[in-house]
Amino acid sequence: MSETVYIKTDKNIEVSKRMVLIGDVADVYCNDKKMENDIKHICLIILDEVGVNKIKKKRVCLSFMDIVKAVAKKYPDADVNNLGENDFIVDYILEKKHSKFLQGLLIAFVAAFTFVGSMYAIMAYNNDVSTIEIFEKVYEIFGADNAQQVKLLEIMYAVGLALGIIIFYNHFAGVRLSGEPTPIEVEMDKYEKDVDDTLIDRKSKTEQKGKKA
Repeated sequence: MSETVYIKTDKNIEVSKRMVLIGDVADVYCNDKKMENDIKHICLIILDEVGVNKIKKKRVCLSFMDIVKAVAKKYPDADVNNLGENDFIVDYILEKKHSKFLQGLLIAFVAAFTFVGSMYAIMAYNNDVSTIEIFEKVYEIFGADNAQQVKLLEIMYAVGLALGIIIFYNHFAGVRLSGEPTPIEVEMDKYEKDVDDTLIDRKSKTEQKGKKA
């Protein structure tokens, strides 16, 4: 009697070793725990070495059929069921130690670059919409002196702008304002999904051309 095996894979999996086991890329469940453990330790693929020519990452597109074939070699009668993705990406990333000094220097550079760029963008926007002239008109409407030492509108505008940015990005000084992902994280997630889908589509087209040839 054949055993039923349930396997679930995500669309993108990161690994740090060349020999990739099924358990490294998928969740496996079977009533026979020995069989489940054996399947987790079946070698799915041995990736090419990275680190040559300064390449630190390799992406490989695999399909659920690759898992089925690997399982069938050891358990020909196993009934393998897919609960995840039909095609998925394996990212082989070479682990390397980062210098804390260089990492801190890079963070400082990015922070300064972002600050200057944001400051320029805000100044350019204020100049385009004539923010200063608008404030002068508001002071004039309410009969306030535009040459006053403490300009309340400018202060409120600056504070409101800062609060708006913090609330929009849902992040400040390493602290999240809520459990929801930030807009940047959402966009990065969309970008990664688009990249994965493109790699999978390209692999499918290549395989189709190979069959036709």
